[in-house]
Amino acid sequence: MKMSIKVVVAAATALLSTVATAPASQARAVWDTTPVRVTHNVSPAPKVVDLRVGEHRNFDRVVIDLDGRIPGHTVKYVRSLRYDGSGQAVPLRGRKFISVTLSPARAHNARGHSVYEGPRLRQYRMPVLRGVALTGDFEGRVSFGLALRNRSDFRVFELHAPNRIVIDVLH
Repeated sequence: MKMSIKVVVAAATALLSTVATAPASQARAVWDTTPVRVTHNVSPAPKVVDLRVGEHRNFDRVVIDLDGRIPGHTVKYVRSLRYDGSGQAVPLRGRKFISVTLSPARAHNARGHSVYEGPRLRQYRMPVLRGVALTGDFEGRVSFGLALRNRSDFRVFELHAPNRIVIDVLH
């Protein structure tokens, strides 16, 4: 079987563009629904300063901005979202929920004043992402909840300069 040069060039170009756009460090490069657990023992604990969201062609993106090194993090599906400390339900509309925990991390300075400038509780009307909430800044952990329209595959990776954790949820 002969392959045309156009097919070979197209395949090589597609492969190179995928490699060229891959993140510098990946916690998990594949799309699925299994929990992601990454351990980074960093000192001092980095500050969580922002959370941003964006809608892309095939996925919704959540970006957590950090001041300091990237901490350990866990991203997983949970039955419901609760605020750390109080245990109260997080009032986000959605059918499925993802919990994001960063540790060690903090969203406050040495005086106890918040350094986090992102949304504390916000609803969205994206294809999958329906809302985000800061659910805790407690005992060296910062946590977030993501509300989704349905259970979807996700991927998690790290980007540097500046440091951030990215969570993409497939449409």
